[in-house]
Amino acid sequence: MRKAIIISFFVAFAVQLSAQQMPQLSQRMIDETTYNPGCIGTKPYSQIFLHHRSQWVGFDNAPSTQILSYDGKFKEEMALGGYVLNDITGPTRRFSVNAGYAYRFAFKDFMMSTGLAVSVIQYGIDGNKITVHENTDLAITENTSEKAWRPDASFGAYMYNDKFYAGLSIMQLFGSKFKLDFPGDIEAQIKQVRHYYFTSGYTMETGQFTLQPSILFGTTIASPSQLDFNIKAIYNNRFTGGIGYRVNDAITILTGIKIKEQFFLAYSYDIIVGRLRKYNSGSHEIVLLFMLQPKESKTSL
Repeated sequence: MRKAIIISFFVAFAVQLSAQQMPQLSQRMIDETTYNPGCIGTKPYSQIFLHHRSQWVGFDNAPSTQILSYDGKFKEEMALGGYVLNDITGPTRRFSVNAGYAYRFAFKDFMMSTGLAVSVIQYGIDGNKITVHENTDLAITENTSEKAWRPDASFGAYMYNDKFYAGLSIMQLFGSKFKLDFPGDIEAQIKQVRHYYFTSGYTMETGQFTLQPSILFGTTIASPSQLDFNIKAIYNNRFTGGIGYRVNDAITILTGIKIKEQFFLAYSYDIIVGRLRKYNSGSHEIVLLFMLQPKESKTSL
């Protein structure tokens, strides 16, 4: 009986956090394809991302996210991309493999890219990470871990030119349900919910400096929305600094450096301003970007 209560608690916890099924990232303005497949192939070069986030450091069983992604053109108007994502929060884990395709349309003053991505997602609860104060019930020590795989898809559109961009995406289109069967005839269902994102930004050149203000709005049905304001400054196309504000959650400080013409390394730190600020020391995020381009060309951040 007690085991059923414990499992039911974590299932209810997962459902309650449905608005946060997609991982929270502070450097979305750099690693765009993970939340909008329409961004695939919109850079003049192919790119590989390594992305790691440690959220709420010092908080027991705090979220941790790792992403490996790639995108690039294979024809002038077509592009391919994909990513592998590992997202862990306490005893729960989401692992997904994603593949996307984008097609670009040329207009007089801007480009329009539309993308579709398909995913295979594994959701699981690891009973070995559940700790109770009273361990007198032998049923608790039994293996309560369970995993399930489901398909899903995402769609995105991205309008851009050299100065401006705006994107709209819908993630987890299918709303797939994960059915978890535990010992003792305990059954649980975790439903994926659709996530909607809108993002926009502008590039301003001022001498050796480039300023890039941007916003991101994310929401799901019947849940709190997320609103990010960011501004990034680039000096001499090499050094990057920035600051952002996630409403009612955190202030983000960003720094980065381009190494030669192939690598860009960025680090960000979130200063928590929400209710959890007393229980953790902030969130850390690091991105390594590898840019693949012809030797005679130079890449712009």
